[in-house]
Amino acid sequence: MGEALQLAASFGDDGFVLRPPTVEDVDRITEICQDPDIQRFTRVPVPYRRQDAESFVPMANEALQQGRGAHLLVEVDGAVVGCVGASIDTTDQLAVVGYWSAREVRRQGVTTGAVRRLCRWLLEDLGIARVELETAATNPGSNAVAERLGFQLEGTRRSAMLLPPVGDLAAERVDANDWGLLPGELR
Repeated sequence: MGEALQLAASFGDDGFVLRPPTVEDVDRITEICQDPDIQRFTRVPVPYRRQDAESFVPMANEALQQGRGAHLLVEVDGAVVGCVGASIDTTDQLAVVGYWSAREVRRQGVTTGAVRRLCRWLLEDLGIARVELETAATNPGSNAVAERLGFQLEGTRRSAMLLPPVGDLAAERVDANDWGLLPGELR
């Protein structure tokens, strides 16, 4: 499966490119991940430091090479504007996706298109049987992306998500939406 995942590096049309991160991307990743909404609604470290991006690059590339995941940067006109990723469980043939995007490209279809392309690759090329997504019920943007792509809302777990800083038991707790996508459902 590791060789198949390396095909992710060739994604590119629809006005954007999906590609593995490199050390040259560290500063831009660090810059984007300063966004309070990214820190609030994703699992990036809080505060997000340069060394977090430096650690992300080899982790993403190792996961890709080992067939455990695909964590790809979204690039528009040569500039990194986001990240889409999937952790892959080959035993159960399922993937868990996540994403973040720079404020300047939100509500422009870039994130939806990038997640669509990743899900199509997972379902059609890799034969993944199920794609899962967890969103904070209070995050309208991520919930809208899931709906547009055909993910089915399978349930809402009450007070199930601890918003960052993760590990701070006094941090805000919110409901978590669980979404699922099966072959043939992707829009």
